[in-house]
Amino acid sequence: MNSTAFTPYQRNELKGMTNAQLVSLIRTAAGNFPDTSLILTPRIDQSGQAYYWTGLRYGGTIELDFALLLNREIEGFVLSFLIGGSQGLVDIGNCNPDPDMTRGIDWLQCHQYRHIEYAQTVRDFIRTSNGRTFQNRKLTFPHGSIVYSQEIKDVFSTEPR
Repeated sequence: MNSTAFTPYQRNELKGMTNAQLVSLIRTAAGNFPDTSLILTPRIDQSGQAYYWTGLRYGGTIELDFALLLNREIEGFVLSFLIGGSQGLVDIGNCNPDPDMTRGIDWLQCHQYRHIEYAQTVRDFIRTSNGRTFQNRKLTFPHGSIVYSQEIKDVFSTEPR
């Protein structure tokens, strides 16, 4: 029997905040709450912009969900936090999204390869949601996780849809 306690988080979705405000929010939460963690799902929007769908958990029961548009500095800031928590946060000089960072590459695959070496654990699993099946890979870090999710044709296939 699994003895892991379930923590019910109060989830709130944030909209209309700039990247600079969201980075400041992460920094403030990490500085004030030692249990702060990030749950990230890397994605690419229809225009080709890379972003993290982010769950910022802090205070034991709060989760703020938001899209954090990426550039290399923000990506480094987030990785530094995942590894080192509030002690690992680095300064960011540019919070503007980079619309070209996904051009000409399989950005999600490259992202996974760049981050997997820093993960404490890697877990592959399949989940079903709303009648759709997804193959997932979860990279766990001391202060959060990154979950890559890809829809598959059926439960018996690992071919992406």
